Amino acid sequence: MNIYKVLSVSYYIGMALVFIGVLMHMSDLSYGAYVFGGGSLIMIGIRLYNMLFGKAINKRVHTILVYSSLMLLPAAWAMITYRRYWVIFIILTAILDTYASFRRIKK
Repeated sequence: MNIYKVLSVSYYIGMALVFIGVLMHMSDLSYGAYVFGGGSLIMIGIRLYNMLFGKAINKRVHTILVYSSLMLLPAAWAMITYRRYWVIFIILTAILDTYASFRRIKK
C-alpha cells in the first residue's frame, strides 16, 4: 500500500476520533477525553511527518498545522481535568486550520 494512502487513512481516523471524543465529552462520558487525546496524537504525528518530510516550499504551512494540532493537547488536558475552557483550544485550532487552508500547498 502507498505510504500516502496509509497517512491519509490514519489522519482521517485521527480526525474522526477527535470529533467522536468531543461528542462523548459533551455527553458526559468520562472516557471521551481519552478518545479525543488519542485522535489528537494521531493528528500531531501525521502533521509532524508532513512537516519533516514534505517539500521545503510547504514547510511554513505544515508548521502552522503542527501548531494547530498541538493546541489539541491542552484541550484534552482541560477535558480530563473537567475545565470548561477546552473549547478555547479547539477554537484556536479551528482558526489556525482555517488560516492554513487559504495558503496553497505546492505539489
